[in-house]
Amino acid sequence: MPLKKSDPLPMSGAAPAPEASAPTESDDFRVPWLRLADFLLSSTPTANDIAVIEALARKEQDAIKRRIRRTAEQVKRQSKSKQ
Repeated sequence: MPLKKSDPLPMSGAAPAPEASAPTESDDFRVPWLRLADFLLSSTPTANDIAVIEALARKEQDAIKRRIRRTAEQVKRQSKSKQ
């Protein structure tokens, strides 16, 4: 269902629909990208839309940085144990 300009963008922590089961990791991954698609398909984004997407982008950047750091630490530990 497309969002109207007056509708607030759904938050990733929104309550699931009654028929939906507990959210899975893949659902959590899809929500931000669906919000981005809605934003890009809207004809004229509002200042609020831009702020929401900016926050979403920063959150995604932080998640990517955490994954990179975690992987780098694992590689570092593995290389030390092999020496």
